[in-house]
Amino acid sequence: MKHVIILPDLGQTTSEARIVSWLKNSGDKVAMGEPLLEVETDKATMYLEAYVGGYLRKKLASEGEIVTATNPVAIVTDTPDESFEEEAEARPASAVPAAKPLSVTGTATVVSEPVAAVPAARALARQLGIDLKRISGSGPGRLITSADVERFASRRESPAVAVSTGQENGPLLAMAALTSSSKSSIPHFYVTVDLDVSAAEAWRSRWNETHPHLRASVNDCLVRAASAALAESPRLNVRVASGKYEEHKAADVLLVAGADSGLSLVPLSDPHAGEFEPYLGRINEALGAAREGKVRQASGAVRPVLAVSNLGMYGVKEFAAIIPPGCSSILAIGAIRDQLVLRKGEVETIKVCSVTLSADHRVVDGIAAAQFLERMQFHLNSL
Repeated sequence: MKHVIILPDLGQTTSEARIVSWLKNSGDKVAMGEPLLEVETDKATMYLEAYVGGYLRKKLASEGEIVTATNPVAIVTDTPDESFEEEAEARPASAVPAAKPLSVTGTATVVSEPVAAVPAARALARQLGIDLKRISGSGPGRLITSADVERFASRRESPAVAVSTGQENGPLLAMAALTSSSKSSIPHFYVTVDLDVSAAEAWRSRWNETHPHLRASVNDCLVRAASAALAESPRLNVRVASGKYEEHKAADVLLVAGADSGLSLVPLSDPHAGEFEPYLGRINEALGAAREGKVRQASGAVRPVLAVSNLGMYGVKEFAAIIPPGCSSILAIGAIRDQLVLRKGEVETIKVCSVTLSADHRVVDGIAAAQFLERMQFHLNSL
């Protein structure tokens, strides 16, 4: 049977997409849900997945062409040698050649020949001015990943940068490249609420009175509540990886921590699990290592989809953060402040904290984000 693959309505503010690269050749076997080609809109670069399995028989649009949504881009058949209607092979009338490759500012190299790379790797290479044709991919079918680009970039640095002196700008450049890659390839949206942290502050004060040797910070409470809320929010505990949607069960968190050389990304395994005292020991050890520039790579079992960044200690009331690559959301935490509220006809003073959740709109919607923040409030009240 013949199946015509169309370019879906990608939403946002665009009705068309540019074909960046084909990930399959004519005659290749394609599994349902497997990435078929990479497309680029004015908002993001993303994969188009095959919604049927079979064999790719005909590409109806070439790399560099712009195709309007709902128009066909490929023909897939159930078997590798069955015939399909001749008229279906015609290229769609709305697929017109792009006048020229999309321009990239700065010193980035535009790759004109097909190179198999994930969108984040392609954006990172553009940011660093690296020709993807010079990189050997480590992914399936030699697909180039972000890690491949980072390894290549580190090898081409001068020896002076490769030696850690505490003064080099290598970590800052790496962070700049990662955030640029994330912002250009992930469609962000933002949800902001004021969390009532009065109960959490009271609980923390009691804890610190009885545990002077292991004092808790407000951030410790917020990270634990965020992990607990994530464990109850399956629609937020997902991410896009290698063109596929991944659902996670563990509620791992990636902490954005300050260090002498800039920012460090500190992975924490299920911070809400277990008793509070061993949790504090783990988080203090991880943050201490980050401050010394000794953050260890996360094991394969720790794969955070939620990051947490806190600028409240600097008096920042509210901000929106950029999602780190590999995550689907990041929680930006502001300063705690007093706020007057009217309850049962009486004016009360409570402690509030503004938090903004930046989320990947490819996998997370506004309702899922709001429900997560609602559960976080519940867990702050339940410490």
